[in-house]
Amino acid sequence: MNHSDILGRSIADPVVKSYLADHENLDPVDFHANAEIGFFGGFDSGFGLQVESLDAYDAEFEDIRSRHLPDDEEGIVSRLSFTGPDAIRPVQRAYRSALPFGLTFGDSSDVVAEKLGTRPFREDKSGTLPDYSAARFDHSHAVGELVVIAKYDADLRLMAVYLAPADRNMRNAKCRKASLPRQKIVPGNADKVEALRGRIPTPRWREAMAQGDDLFNEADIAKAEKTLNVFIDAVKAATIERDAPAIRAAVKGAVLAINEINSRSGMIETLERDELGALIDAVVRASGFSLRDDEDITAEWREW
Repeated sequence: MNHSDILGRSIADPVVKSYLADHENLDPVDFHANAEIGFFGGFDSGFGLQVESLDAYDAEFEDIRSRHLPDDEEGIVSRLSFTGPDAIRPVQRAYRSALPFGLTFGDSSDVVAEKLGTRPFREDKSGTLPDYSAARFDHSHAVGELVVIAKYDADLRLMAVYLAPADRNMRNAKCRKASLPRQKIVPGNADKVEALRGRIPTPRWREAMAQGDDLFNEADIAKAEKTLNVFIDAVKAATIERDAPAIRAAVKGAVLAINEINSRSGMIETLERDELGALIDAVVRASGFSLRDDEDITAEWREW
């Protein structure tokens, strides 16, 4: 059964209808209970299929593989889930058919990476409530044009698998990485990069803190300020060397550092996110690095 072939197809596509019919046999009792909100399957069957409206799917993803309904009725398959025993709630049955990519519940994280042919690009603590599930870790893998999320217990044994298409940000990141050798970095632009140091937003953050905004604290502001100065230094040096991969690496380093700061303090809200995004974008472009107008170079790693 080719699970990944279902993603991006209309819910009314004959291929999807056949796929759903096969899975309904696993647990027919509540299979259609949440169909009105775009979910097919049930906790007890270990299977779930999620559908998005045409507009919502198109906004997040690019590859709509089939259309079978009028625009206002159309639903596109956006995610599949396959869960093992107790992965969602106690006394839950495991998915009864073969898992994607030859995976097996109980596989170690190393075995999962080997079967998928790639290490995870992100490793997180599980967002599942501890009282309801033994899931403790989520590892995200990029496999071709798919994202495969593996959920693990405390011993890093596989409990659940989720499949989704790569979103626009991931596709853009893949294209951007492939385009690095073609980037035309301009060594003479190092002064333009340096001039943007004055746009580091931490002085405004300190002013807000002085006026009583308890969103901020001096220790994390200082760490963010150091991170941004190191980022500008790195891009400036990479500009002189015409080193596009080093510019991308500098962005990644800055974003990951700010992720860590924000995970502690939560101080990056909408305004701060916009300030940081505008600064990073401006510094990268100042080097001569080419980005599309709608492209967010931080999205590949950003958690704020």
